[in-house]
Amino acid sequence: MKQGFLQHIMHLIKESDIVIEILDARHPEKTRNLSLEAMVKEKKKKLVLAINKADLIDDKKIMERKKEEIAKDSGTKTVFLSALKRDGINLIRKEIGMESGGKERFTIGIIGYPNVGKSTLINALAGKGRGRVATSRKAGLTRGLQKIKISDGLYLIDSPGIIPFKEEEFNLFLVESKNPNQLKDPETAAVRLIQVLGKEKIAKFFGVELSSEEIEKKDEEEILEEVALTKNMIIKGGLPDTAKAGREILERYQKHELK
Repeated sequence: MKQGFLQHIMHLIKESDIVIEILDARHPEKTRNLSLEAMVKEKKKKLVLAINKADLIDDKKIMERKKEEIAKDSGTKTVFLSALKRDGINLIRKEIGMESGGKERFTIGIIGYPNVGKSTLINALAGKGRGRVATSRKAGLTRGLQKIKISDGLYLIDSPGIIPFKEEEFNLFLVESKNPNQLKDPETAAVRLIQVLGKEKIAKFFGVELSSEEIEKKDEEEILEEVALTKNMIIKGGLPDTAKAGREILERYQKHELK
């Protein structure tokens, strides 16, 4: 973890009465930061894991199973929510209310990777017109710690995005901590994404006219070529522009159109 982030987070934990770690429901394990969770517990602060963007998951049974696994592994309260749609916000408020219990001053710390929905959750908790913070799909919008007053004696602290110092580039993209234009090799990232989401899903989404049997016989790079040809992304010599097709796939994923 970068030293500057570590200093911010140590201050956030010290100042907070309860710490909410936000995870991405599509990749909850990849968006957990075990070292931060350990720091919160070491300081004997209440920790809640909020699995956000639950609306982007179609298979609710798999999602529930992942939640149970994380709750068991972490030994802490774990809740689902969609901060954007305001679903599950009352569960978070309930945890805050149970912990605050009539204290004159109570502070909530928010931690998590960039783009997991920290600012959206803060805005949902703060309510209309109260200390709202900017939100964006551009990774890394929040800089430094922000303290936001919700009501008399109730405060929120937002952290900068937490990125492990040696995290693999594709994983950072997968959890939306990096944008396609920030990747050194977006074409390779697109091939990796096809592996994660499945060749058939990609082919169907982009209208590639191949049978399931034909798709199965092709590897991920060939599917990327098929997407380029289908979308008429061609370079000199009539060859598929796989670089452009790769960026298109990555951008559709980060716009939540492809999931």
